[in-house]
Amino acid sequence: MAGGVEENRRLLSALELPDCEGPKLGAFSHRKSTITWLEWISHGDGDAISGGQSYVFKVKIRTRLYVLKVFKFFKPSLYRTYLAPPDSETVTDDELGFHTDPFYAECRAYAQIEARRKKQGIKRKDIADCYGFMALTKADENFLAEYGIDLWCDLPPDDEYRRKAEGSPARALVKEYIEEDMDMDEKYLKRMRTTIKWMNRNKVLVNDISPRNFKNGYLLDFGFAWTWPHCLWRNTSRVNMPTILLVDIVLSEEMVEDMGRGPRHLTRSQSCWMSDDGENSSST
Repeated sequence: MAGGVEENRRLLSALELPDCEGPKLGAFSHRKSTITWLEWISHGDGDAISGGQSYVFKVKIRTRLYVLKVFKFFKPSLYRTYLAPPDSETVTDDELGFHTDPFYAECRAYAQIEARRKKQGIKRKDIADCYGFMALTKADENFLAEYGIDLWCDLPPDDEYRRKAEGSPARALVKEYIEEDMDMDEKYLKRMRTTIKWMNRNKVLVNDISPRNFKNGYLLDFGFAWTWPHCLWRNTSRVNMPTILLVDIVLSEEMVEDMGRGPRHLTRSQSCWMSDDGENSSST
């Protein structure tokens, strides 16, 4: 992750990612197929101009429609300031990058979701499907450049990591295309809360609960997600841990309140969910 062009190329040619402890997402089964670019979609973690963490397109691969989320490049050490000594000395740039880079954060979250759904025999779907990762071809990157898209735009040209890694293949996730949407009525909001609580119980903190992250009742985006094991999560103090574990619930209730759908009713029952598998979720 902290390597240069060849290391990043090697990673994207793997069968699953990321190359670290914890859940891993498989490669898209048709990642060598030609992409037909249909429409630049304005949703997710940024608008169609700034792109936020990424740029989202409606595409066709073979005969099927998908959403293709193309990620900006990310400097692995950006979150190091969140780690206080001595924790900062035990977390490598590779681990920090694999846990906090939005591309890898989504890979880990989707892999965890898939594994837990399979283990629990869950058929009901409240999360948009992800079919795997892929690297873009040079032709695809040239197409994006015609739109004025610079995947390195968040890092200055003289940045050390950019100088080392520029030229790496662009990373993308292939997701389910959801065309229709629905109003956020009470049934919708109840379903949303159920989904968030299930995610939290299964060791994924979304950290990005807002109306733009839902479509037709499906949760769409995990670019800010923390999936256990996670270096920032692991190094959070016991004092701060209850607040961290309640973030998604607080954000969901703030969203509902802002929409005029009702007052906030926050509970702290979720602060103990990590004990389900007997794992210690914080540092001493």
